[in-house]
Amino acid sequence: MNTRVLVTGAGGFIGHHLVRYLVDRGYWVRGVDVKTPEFEPTAAHEFLLLDLREFPNCAAAVEGVERVYHLAADMGGIGDVSADHRGRR
Repeated sequence: MNTRVLVTGAGGFIGHHLVRYLVDRGYWVRGVDVKTPEFEPTAAHEFLLLDLREFPNCAAAVEGVERVYHLAADMGGIGDVSADHRGRR
């Protein structure tokens, strides 16, 4: 079988695009996120709902993969990023 990769944050905007990109290029992809994919059904060969803040979940996520693309993060979303932060210190 082809190279096996893990994409964390695979349910988010960038992650789901990366999963599709890798699958289209022949990689076997495991997607992992704490939430189900928001934008479309996942193209990943396997998708796991895991909280990667817990070590046993991390161990399960990387089992049998050769590469990891780590995109999992709690960003707060574009609303938080683009909010007017004047007056904050």
